[in-house]
Amino acid sequence: MTENNLNFEFNKNISRNDLILSEIHAFCKRYSKWVGYGGAFLAGGFINIWSDETVTGILQLLNRMFDINYRSINILSWMALFIVTLLPAGLFLTERYARHRTYEKRLAALYQSRIDKLLQPFSAGRIGWGLGLTLQSCPDLQEGWSTKEVKIEYLPIEYMFQRNINSAYQHYLDTEFPQIYTEDKTRLMLIKNPVAFSDMKILRLEVQKTKWSQFQFYHKWISEHSQQWFQDINQVINKGQINFPNSLCLHLIIRTQDDKLFLAETSPKKGGDHHNVWALSIGEQLDPKDLEGDKDCILNWVKRALWEELGISNEDFSPENVRVMAVNFEGDINNFALATVVVLNYDSKQLDAKLNDPLKIDREFEKWAFMSCDNIPKELVKPTRNYHPSTGIRMFYAGLYEFGAPGLNRRLLDEIMK
Repeated sequence: MTENNLNFEFNKNISRNDLILSEIHAFCKRYSKWVGYGGAFLAGGFINIWSDETVTGILQLLNRMFDINYRSINILSWMALFIVTLLPAGLFLTERYARHRTYEKRLAALYQSRIDKLLQPFSAGRIGWGLGLTLQSCPDLQEGWSTKEVKIEYLPIEYMFQRNINSAYQHYLDTEFPQIYTEDKTRLMLIKNPVAFSDMKILRLEVQKTKWSQFQFYHKWISEHSQQWFQDINQVINKGQINFPNSLCLHLIIRTQDDKLFLAETSPKKGGDHHNVWALSIGEQLDPKDLEGDKDCILNWVKRALWEELGISNEDFSPENVRVMAVNFEGDINNFALATVVVLNYDSKQLDAKLNDPLKIDREFEKWAFMSCDNIPKELVKPTRNYHPSTGIRMFYAGLYEFGAPGLNRRLLDEIMK
């Protein structure tokens, strides 16, 4: 797609009116907490004036509250009234407008060329970037799901390979696997392509047990059987069935209060195929213990990931600031991951100081950096680091969280046109 065509597509599919309304929505959302303050101010004024015995009726009460000629300070009552009425109305109307704009399909069409050729046959109507392809995004692309809106349904069965490859797996398990790994951990695999609807903001994930050795064997085996890979992915996209072992992963995008994103460079000590590449921000496999106790499994998962990887405690973030943005497919390792944003309660300098604690040495990364959210479009279009294959799709959803669909699209277009 040429730059002129992309500019035309912007005007055709995501208009400047979309951008303006997106900015209005962001403004209303940012200051929505003032609605409570405004309501309390009006209620206090009403009670105070009504308790005055000289006030004999509602018209006189309203005059005392809102007539600027009576008291110039009554301008505050008008401001409170505007806050209480206009902010909720603006939020409701802009959300209703955005719900009918199908931004996901528009973005998918605009940036299909940015998806790796390996995944392009499956990319129609799906957001993707590089080797990352979205299976299911939240109907509200900027808001995401809260942790309580994501339900994990566990099926107490274990995955087994079909007979035609089970003997090859057993050979791998007895010979190659023990040379690389000391433990064959139980993992949880996604078994269906998740579905979500705009009128019911719930995401359901169905999982069952698999073994880490099964996941690693499949990744090795499928690289030698490209036709089977194509059939397996086609089954996921078109029929919603996932018939191969995977290890559902959390791709946690960490944002600080000063609008910075945390980047980590993977260590050579870490297992896997990608070393010395930058990721946004950390990854953690779903563990059976995350499903125990509290029914908010996603929050359990996030808490464990932050504590084990960074030493970040539960007091360092608020559960309402954790948003699950999408379920993505990782084309480089045939796996599935939840792109999830968490906003910490402090800034990047405080996080940096915490990470420099010499007592915390057991990490899967040795270097880290912070990137301004404003640099997301630039890094997507013209990356300045050697990034992990999944960082592109993670960064795209970080941009959607930060700017909304029209805002991210406008910034990407500006970057492409430079």
